[in-house]
Amino acid sequence: MRRMMMSLAILSALTDAAMAQRPSSTLAFEAASVKPSITNSSGWSLSYTTDSLHATNAPLSALIQSAYGVRPDRLVGGPNWVRTTRFDVNAKAGQALPREQLRRMAQRLLEDRFGLVLTKEQREQEAYVMRLARADGRLGPDVRRTADDCLGAVARGGVPTIQGVGPPLQSSTGARPTFSGRCATIASVAEGLSRNLGIEVVDQTGLEGRWDYVIAYAPLTVEVSAALEPAQASLPSVFVAVVEQLGLKLERNPYGSVEYVIIATAHAPTEN
Repeated sequence: MRRMMMSLAILSALTDAAMAQRPSSTLAFEAASVKPSITNSSGWSLSYTTDSLHATNAPLSALIQSAYGVRPDRLVGGPNWVRTTRFDVNAKAGQALPREQLRRMAQRLLEDRFGLVLTKEQREQEAYVMRLARADGRLGPDVRRTADDCLGAVARGGVPTIQGVGPPLQSSTGARPTFSGRCATIASVAEGLSRNLGIEVVDQTGLEGRWDYVIAYAPLTVEVSAALEPAQASLPSVFVAVVEQLGLKLERNPYGSVEYVIIATAHAPTEN
């Protein structure tokens, strides 16, 4: 029995180490084309409709980031060509499907055509931890639960998780938002702050569900000039704004654990 339990523990560890996010559904795109791009451009595009995926002149790294929801700075490893060689991808489902289902189908497509194998790795690095600022859990004036109709729209896959629906969100500061979210997770606040600060921000608020939020703070690297609107020039620092506008706080954590996705295996795509 002990040997069986050890075997199960080893199997579980191996499963956790591998990305192991093979789509749970057997659904695949009804038709899919993956071809080397002949576009002589450095730009690329990638988009989903209700029943299809279209990418033009996109590197495999961008396709992975979209399909698996991986941030560019968290995707590492693999041969150089995954970031330089470009592809045109057109894939069509047999019916309209939620966005998350299409992403799982895109994962399967990349695994089948490119032999893609991904693993995960936790790395220790300096970070900020984002927590609730008030003991009573009360949030700031610029964050609120998303309306039920938006939640339904997200479940159907018809609404972006960040931005894009409803009237523009207004900041209590009266200034233009630095960034905002509608029908978004609180984790997306941490993601936006991570990009702007250039350092990892880990969400430890425990807040679940979907939220509408807006945050506006002083530019981090650009000098404030007379050309700025008065409302923009008088904005607080990011650390003050997070507390006052969102009711959250950032605490320095020199030993934050960050998850990276590693390209373990990838080869040139198989023929269509």
